[in-house]
Amino acid sequence: MRLPTEEALIAEFNVSRYAIRKAIKQLSDEGLVYSVKGKGVVVLEHTPQTQEINLSLKEIDSLHALNNSEDINRTTIIADFQQIIVDEKLSHKTSFAVGIPVYAIKRVRRINNKNAVLDLNYFNAQIVPDITSEIAKGSIYSYIKNTLQMKIAVVKRQLRIEHAEQVDYEHLNLGINNCVGNMISFAFNDDGKQFEYTESHFIPDNFIFNQIIKF
Repeated sequence: MRLPTEEALIAEFNVSRYAIRKAIKQLSDEGLVYSVKGKGVVVLEHTPQTQEINLSLKEIDSLHALNNSEDINRTTIIADFQQIIVDEKLSHKTSFAVGIPVYAIKRVRRINNKNAVLDLNYFNAQIVPDITSEIAKGSIYSYIKNTLQMKIAVVKRQLRIEHAEQVDYEHLNLGINNCVGNMISFAFNDDGKQFEYTESHFIPDNFIFNQIIKF
């Protein structure tokens, strides 16, 4: 099947061409439709739905975007917030230079009354100054983009499955799980400077991470 033309959709829903194109782009990003030159927008065949929470690997802060879903109840708990100086051990882990100040933040993401994600954040305090626990409880990325007016250029990510550690048992509702998923993020601004290192530990049977590959 194909979607109706832009003109037909504009007339049917009485909205602007921009709104129609934005909606089609969202459907495309979610892997539901595909634009084919000369054919229009093709609807892709149905794939099985899952009970797990779907997150996109492409989105910078996909957990924060869960607030847009009516079926998701999401809160953030600040388990630890301090400013520390990077030592050699932390430098080896995060790639930050020894001696620089960083915000070390531990955030528990509680989703549908379950401690599902543990974020271990390190932000370069020289590049991302004046972070507060209140900012960390919301969205640090929104603070970076909107308040600091800093451009986030590149985020490199690694996805691993690891044995659960003591910190995971303390803060996550792991149940019978003895392992966690770990999404490691290195973020850079448009000067090429690394401003963040984050480990997001999540209960492995609660999430599915998606990435749409287009040709």
